[in-house]
Amino acid sequence: MARRTRKDALKRKTGGREYRSVCWVSAEGQTEKDYLRMDAFKDAPMAVKFPKDIHPDRRNPAAVLKRFQKAMRTEDFRKNDEAWVVVDVDTWGEEEFAELLAWADSDPRHHLAISNPKFELFLLMHFDRGNGCTTPQKVDEVLKRYWQRYDKRVSVTRFSLDEIKAAVENAAKKRASCKDIIPGPGMTDAHLLAARLIEGR
Repeated sequence: MARRTRKDALKRKTGGREYRSVCWVSAEGQTEKDYLRMDAFKDAPMAVKFPKDIHPDRRNPAAVLKRFQKAMRTEDFRKNDEAWVVVDVDTWGEEEFAELLAWADSDPRHHLAISNPKFELFLLMHFDRGNGCTTPQKVDEVLKRYWQRYDKRVSVTRFSLDEIKAAVENAAKKRASCKDIIPGPGMTDAHLLAARLIEGR
C-alpha cells in the first residue's frame, strides 16, 4: 500500500456532507437554549448554534445586542447564515429597542424574536392561545396548569413537531392583530424562529 503523504492529507475531501446554513442565536436564558436544542429541530433546514462567551446576565436590549455582536466577531458567519436575537420585552420601553430594530433593518440576515412579556408565553402557546397572558405572573400561572412540573428547563423530547406547528399557528394568529414592530402584551415573535426551523416539514 502506498504511503499517504502530508500533501494528500491536506487535500479537501469531496463528496462529503454539504455545509448546512446556521441560525446563530442570542438567547437570554437557558429555557430558550433548551427549547431550540429539542429533538424536533434536529432535521431543521438550518443548524442552531449559540455564539461562545455571551454573558448570561440580563441587560437592556441594546446591551444584549452589543454582547451578541462582540461574540459573533469570533464566529464564522457565512453569507447564507442568519443571526437571531431572542429577547423579552419585560419592563423595557419601546425606545430601549431602537438599536435592535436598526440592527434588524441593516441586513436581511438579521432577525428578532421578541416576546411580550417573556419567552415562556411561546411555550404556553403549545397548549393554547395564551389569551389574557399579558404579565410574567399570568404566563407562569397558566403554563403550570398544563405543565405542572415546569422549572425553566425543557427536555429534548418535550414537544413534538405537531405541537410546535400548533404553537406557531397560535402565535401567528395573535400577532396578526398587532401591526406594531414590537409585539403587544400577550404576543410573541418567537414563532418566526420556530417556523424557520421547521420550514418545509
